[in-house]
Amino acid sequence: MSKKELLLCLLALVAITASARKFRVKISPKDIGVLQSDQKRSFQGMCIYEDWLLSVQNTGFATLYKLPSLDKKTPTFQLGSFAETNHANVAAFGVEKFDKSDPLPVVYVSQAYRKVVNGEKDVCYVERISLEGKAETVQRIVLDDQHLYGYALQWTIDQKRSHLIGFGNTRSNTAEDNRYRIMVFPLPHLSNGEMVHLTAADALENYFIQDKDPRYPSKVVGQGACVWKDCLLLPTGFGEEDTPSIIYVLDLKKHKLRNILDLSETLKNEMEDIDFYNGDFYIQTNGRGVVKLRYK
Repeated sequence: MSKKELLLCLLALVAITASARKFRVKISPKDIGVLQSDQKRSFQGMCIYEDWLLSVQNTGFATLYKLPSLDKKTPTFQLGSFAETNHANVAAFGVEKFDKSDPLPVVYVSQAYRKVVNGEKDVCYVERISLEGKAETVQRIVLDDQHLYGYALQWTIDQKRSHLIGFGNTRSNTAEDNRYRIMVFPLPHLSNGEMVHLTAADALENYFIQDKDPRYPSKVVGQGACVWKDCLLLPTGFGEEDTPSIIYVLDLKKHKLRNILDLSETLKNEMEDIDFYNGDFYIQTNGRGVVKLRYK
């Protein structure tokens, strides 16, 4: 590499670093309430539909709460996909109801398990849930190209566009060669049957965030996600010094970071999943219950 090329690379790096610093916004979360499950499992996926908040725990325990007070509505119950191999890492309400009389649309729950189980890995479980605390798995979605996500594939829903979005690390948050992959699929219909197989050829988009915007780090602890307007919100980190609580706001149309929300000074707990309610973002955490962010 010539001196001129080296200088240009250094200038580009300085510009990217300065842009990232300018990009970062600090926001203080406000406590909404504690989570009342009697199960000693870590809290994982969370999603909101109208005034209902569904909180999911590792292995597939779930509880429904009524917003805005976060009053407990149902006893903690088991999802249809309940299993020791179901990490239930992300939850997202879809756009279809299993039956027109159902009060809630179906919920998409990410297995996000690192090992292959019965030939399947990182299944997206589609759950039908009642307000009385009953659940059944009505569909399973599997990405057959298991090599694309070497660590764990997670799923969320773009309700506006009826898209199913797969996201996650290709190696791990500690690997030097890790990349963060986004895959966008047409959302399968319930009428497609109880089992849906997807391949890379079915994807509308398939890219690494780092190839589109180098401000997104390669070593990142991915947690949940939600789609807000044209953006994918990605909470990351364990709330610790070397893995701080940061939310990356990714513009899905431009494939670039719109913002970096730094919560490292005000949220020392592990963020798990995120959704929005009445214009605010609600984040499920381990150790602090549910917190709210005012962000526009």
